[in-house]
Amino acid sequence: MKTICTLFLFFFLLLFTSGLQAQGIEVLKAEKADLLAQQAELNKQAAAFNGKIGSLSKEIELLSGWQTGLSGLVGFNFSGSNGWQANANANSSSSVLSLGVNGFANNIKEKAFWRNTLTTNISWQGLDNNTKDDTDGSGFLENRNGDVMIVSSLYGLRFSPSLAGTILGDLNTSVFNFLSPGTIDIGAGVAWTPVAVPNLVVVTHPLTYHFAFSGFDGVDSQSALGGKIKVTYSLELPGGVAWSSNLGVFMPYSSDKTTIMYLDEDGLEQSSEEGLFEYTWINSFNIADLWKGVGLGFTVGIRKAGFEYPPGLQSYTALGLTYGF
Repeated sequence: MKTICTLFLFFFLLLFTSGLQAQGIEVLKAEKADLLAQQAELNKQAAAFNGKIGSLSKEIELLSGWQTGLSGLVGFNFSGSNGWQANANANSSSSVLSLGVNGFANNIKEKAFWRNTLTTNISWQGLDNNTKDDTDGSGFLENRNGDVMIVSSLYGLRFSPSLAGTILGDLNTSVFNFLSPGTIDIGAGVAWTPVAVPNLVVVTHPLTYHFAFSGFDGVDSQSALGGKIKVTYSLELPGGVAWSSNLGVFMPYSSDKTTIMYLDEDGLEQSSEEGLFEYTWINSFNIADLWKGVGLGFTVGIRKAGFEYPPGLQSYTALGLTYGF
């Protein structure tokens, strides 16, 4: 009988202790939930403060003076084969190097702004389709297959927070063949810079004088009065990808055309009547920091300028590593 009483008492104490433990766990769970709720509320407040601080910091930076940025792109590809029969050229070597620089210098005040941009891209290619013969392939430095330089300067006086009277200077040419060919635009009009979309600038200049430099035999340089539209925009895409876009269009008021003589893909001489209408659209994508400031960049540009030889759609691409300074 004494043994049974002892077991019963032990069992009762075990149940009582378990109940106390369960009650203690529930109290701790409730306390934890309360702290988590308080933490969530504080995180919301902190996020709101951080957002406000970030906005004020950007506004202070914009109103304090010049904002500048410079980034570079380097793309390279080296390949070769020695007796590799599956290759179209079993003994060959090729190399491609692309260099690009993108920069900006902006001074944005409450009543005025001055925006300046620079875009360049140069690439070289070396190719030897038969490394076993006595004939050298195309030289690396002498075989340039890409050369782009675009410089833009926009100054504006604000009528309102989103509308300004502006003057624009635009240069579109190449580094090594400067203004051969190339164009220069100088014009005046208005620019729309919506407050809700701070990275968008839409320029409409109905009074623009356009200089088109030829650099080709038999094609004279020309100039004309017309309208200029320029749109620049940048956006942070998902995944940390930064996208920037630059579109420029010139529309001449004169319908005068020039006869352009050129060779087609079959080597046959062709002629085309072309005016001074042109457009250039460049898009750049950049993952800024993959490793210690080094990122990955891709740029694609398209251009249509009938005045340039040969007429038709032009394009260039560049892919490589980037580094921001």
